[in-house]
Amino acid sequence: ALLALGIGKEDEVIVPVFTYIASVNAINYVGAKPIFVDADEYDWNINVNKIEEKITPKTKAIMAVHLFGAVCEISKLKKICKKHKLFLIEDTSEAFGSRYGDKLAGTFGDISTFSLYANKTITAGEGGLVCSNSKELIDIANNLKNHAVSEQGVYDHNDFGFNFRMTNI
Repeated sequence: ALLALGIGKEDEVIVPVFTYIASVNAINYVGAKPIFVDADEYDWNINVNKIEEKITPKTKAIMAVHLFGAVCEISKLKKICKKHKLFLIEDTSEAFGSRYGDKLAGTFGDISTFSLYANKTITAGEGGLVCSNSKELIDIANNLKNHAVSEQGVYDHNDFGFNFRMTNI
């Protein structure tokens, strides 16, 4: 998701301090810097009232991590992202099927992720999903997940990709 958005070295991504390390590791993997924001005492999600004080010119995105089935305050997050021209990434690993108003978690951001690890609501043993309403972002993510194999053949690669395909299970 981060690579599809073009986030990398020198960029900052705002992330809640209370999350599983995978969210932060993803930011580190692409060379960006995680910027931590305190949790809200009500639902333990990111405290949206403390985000703007952490935004700098290097900030490129906010990663909203929906915890324990509770969806972050999406309407406020979207306003902050629009005001500061930031991407909104949803980590929806713990909120599959949860709603904010009449919409499902994972449908609000520019791009969202879902874990399919064994302890999640829906599992495939390992792996996950990346979702977006942007065909361009999905095309980039699809390319990267399969070693960036080009349309011209198995041994022609157009980028540094990963082996992030789903297992046969």
